[in-house]
Amino acid sequence: MAVNQGECPGCGAPIQFGIGSSIAKVCEFCGSTVVRRDHGLQDLGKVARIANTPSLIAVGDEGTLGGRPFKVMGRVQLDHGQGPWDEYYVAFDYGQAWGWLAYAQGHWYVTQPYPGIAIPPYHMLRLESDVVLGQASYRVTEIKTGTVVSAEGELPGVLRPQSQRYYADLYAPQNGFATLDYGENTGSYEVFVGYIFDEPQMLVTQLGPRSINKIKTDMIRCPNCGGDVPKLSGDRALRLGCPYCGTVSDIATQQIVAQQEAAMKMPDIPIGSHGTFEGVPYICIAYLRRGADFDGDYFSWEEYLIWSQGIGYRWLVKDPESGWSWAMPVNLADLDLASMPSEVRWGGRSFRVRNRNSARVDYVLGEVYWKCEVGETTQTMDFVDGKDVLSREESSGEVKWSYSTPVAWPVIAQAFALPVDGPGGQLAAATSGSGSSSGSSTAWVLIVLVVVLIFCAIGALDSDEDDGSSAGGTYRGGGGIIFVGGK
Repeated sequence: MAVNQGECPGCGAPIQFGIGSSIAKVCEFCGSTVVRRDHGLQDLGKVARIANTPSLIAVGDEGTLGGRPFKVMGRVQLDHGQGPWDEYYVAFDYGQAWGWLAYAQGHWYVTQPYPGIAIPPYHMLRLESDVVLGQASYRVTEIKTGTVVSAEGELPGVLRPQSQRYYADLYAPQNGFATLDYGENTGSYEVFVGYIFDEPQMLVTQLGPRSINKIKTDMIRCPNCGGDVPKLSGDRALRLGCPYCGTVSDIATQQIVAQQEAAMKMPDIPIGSHGTFEGVPYICIAYLRRGADFDGDYFSWEEYLIWSQGIGYRWLVKDPESGWSWAMPVNLADLDLASMPSEVRWGGRSFRVRNRNSARVDYVLGEVYWKCEVGETTQTMDFVDGKDVLSREESSGEVKWSYSTPVAWPVIAQAFALPVDGPGGQLAAATSGSGSSSGSSTAWVLIVLVVVLIFCAIGALDSDEDDGSSAGGTYRGGGGIIFVGGK
């Protein structure tokens, strides 16, 4: 039987394991990874200093999840190459069971080990493919690798510093979630099954140590200009677009990832504005400008990220021609993809493909929940049913879906206490010069009529050959492509 306590082989400090499922522990004095064996404790080497990542829980915290007690035993930090993220090892039911907690893309995830089940090899996995785990079918949403960069506290296995971890994340109906952990992809694997839950379901008592940075301020310091930016979503954001100098930085590492000019105009919905939709309070935490090329012309739109602690993230999107839309994430597992790429079914409705393109991030202000970079692109598809849109976005190793529907500017203005006749209600299609004579106006009307007739004729000729990929604003629903997941 493996020893339960002893001295750190690296520095001699006392080492004690809290629960039976723990295999390794990072010495809090010297940073060595200590593994317990039958014959004693073994030193696997030191881990790097843990990064001060935004986090809502810490090692040592206790709480309940849906009434079930848990304690945070350890933390692992991994990195895709764009900055670290955290996964927390937790003991449930006073050490009788264990699992993982993680916060990503605006959601909380909890999983527990599901042993004795066969899964496909890593190289056989494909995005949006179905995998049966037990009696349930899951759909692959992410296939990636991450490098172990640091850890603290206890761990349920040996995670060698700088080792590669191969994994896939999957969704199931009714907020089901699973992770296929292939380790270093040498043949062994572990399956973890759980669910996605809303933040109010988890109650936490802060007992673990917090870093000085997290205790002393409710501000985020811009590493470029030194400006203090108020935290709008607590310790949930990963990247910051500074409103003073425009610099985009990684919040955890305080590294500058992009330089951009300061804001040239005030966003229609000011960052920090509070609003209420259907009785739910939201705060606007970020503004993005994105665009796409269509037949040699560049079209851009604006996106506003809003957040509510009880609901998570939603988007308000302004297209300069078609107006505003409200967008929300869609569970990939709830989609019927049998007729892809021409059609998708969801909620008893059929959505036909409208266009395909790639979208680029041009500008960022405020807090965002993924590793956002200016210039990053995603491959997009829009499927429409009337004015409602299902949007698909694929980036490297990941796919996300969202649904959007039109919303009138007066509704948004009322929710955020903004003027109805303000800039948010001014769209490109509605603007015109005020000094033109009636003669020139008539001439322009005639020109427009001729152009319309020409396009109608062309449309009639091509209608039988239309594959739905024509230009018209590539959106995550009604107006601009939106990140609902992703980085």
